[in-house]
Amino acid sequence: MNLENLYHIKEGIVPNSFCDDIIATGETKNITDATIQDGNNNNRSSKVSWLDDKKLQTSLSNLIQIANDESNWNFSLKEFEPLQYTIYNVGDHYDWHIDSHKKPYKNGLIRKLSFTMCLNDDFEGGEFCVCNPHPISEKTKIHTFNKLKKGTMIVFPSHIWHKVGKVTKGTRKTLVGWVVGTQFIWH
Repeated sequence: MNLENLYHIKEGIVPNSFCDDIIATGETKNITDATIQDGNNNNRSSKVSWLDDKKLQTSLSNLIQIANDESNWNFSLKEFEPLQYTIYNVGDHYDWHIDSHKKPYKNGLIRKLSFTMCLNDDFEGGEFCVCNPHPISEKTKIHTFNKLKKGTMIVFPSHIWHKVGKVTKGTRKTLVGWVVGTQFIWH
């Protein structure tokens, strides 16, 4: 699938208090080492907790739909997966990966859009990158976002390659999520 827009980014899309509330909630949950479902866990170093919060998902759904419309993806979206509060300490990273899975879920849905929201900006490193096509292709075009500001949200199709560079100072905190929908139909 070739898309005109690989990502949709908005700075300050939510107020600082929104970010602070997510951090406070995420810190009260069971924080564990992040793992990779279908891959090599050495490619990822961070801590996560899970937020299955329908109210939070509802408040984010309009932002996701705006990104979907403004980027001309026009994906048919159904629901959120549980949200991930992610903590990257110094040296933590997440190498190149995609968020889509090899097979649909049992209910037939697939991940269509992914997002990351920067919850703080008192860290260094931890740049967010997206690319198309694969990161080792000769035709790769990499878009790098350095020093994201608190409240910035990047939405992108789940099959797009992306990564988080190593954090070099401080702690990077993000809210990560996935929106699922029916499988793509090719004509």
